[in-house]
Amino acid sequence: MRFSMLLFVLFRILKRAAKRKPAYRRFVGNIHQVRIMIKTENGNRGRLFVFDQGTLTSRAGGEHAYDTAIIWSDPATAFKVMSSRNDEAAFLAAAQGKMKVDGMSFFAQWFNDGVKLAMQR
Repeated sequence: MRFSMLLFVLFRILKRAAKRKPAYRRFVGNIHQVRIMIKTENGNRGRLFVFDQGTLTSRAGGEHAYDTAIIWSDPATAFKVMSSRNDEAAFLAAAQGKMKVDGMSFFAQWFNDGVKLAMQR
């Protein structure tokens, strides 16, 4: 439940940033129909983020088609690492096999960079 709520809050933060932060708006403005999925390995929990020419939409659930996916072994690990906002924690999770990327890894890095930009004050 906490993981699903974290993903929903992340969607709201990114959507607000696309409207209110010029740097983030430029960052996402040139991307066309990119689908980023963040989900658990079993697909029970997740959220799809769809970026298209500066707009952002999202759908709950872990079974949507995507261009790239960040896949977590379980929701507890995902919540712990994502809420830490620590690159080292994500690296360790990947090294331990608790997080992996499926699809075009470039888009996963692009998404991560965008989240950092949106979270700047």
